[in-house]
Parts: sequence; C-alpha cells; structure tokens
Amino acid sequence: MSFIITLLWAALWGYVCYKMAESRGRNTTTGAILGVIFGLFAVIGYAIAGKKEPEA
Repeated sequence: MSFIITLLWAALWGYVCYKMAESRGRNTTTGAILGVIFGLFAVIGYAIAGKKEPEA
C-alpha cells in the first residue's frame, strides 16, 4: 500500500512541475522527470527560475 502512495506522490510532483514548465516556456518532459525524481525541490527550482527569456 505504501508503494502505491509513493508512486502517486511522485506522479503529483511530476504533474506540478510539468504544468510549471509549460507555463514558463520550458521543456515539459524535463520538468516532469525532475518533478518525479526531486519532488518539492524541483518545484522550488522552477519557482525560482521564472520564465524563459525569448531567444533573439
């Protein structure tokens, strides 16, 4: 049972990072993977990083 909860928790962080990356113009696949691996720390990283500057 705890394994299922851990997987759901990791999926939640992955989804949050995916949506944050999407709204900030960053790579969504990388965001989801970082969210699953690092969880809250990845969310904090995306919050600090902010939006991506447009390339000239």
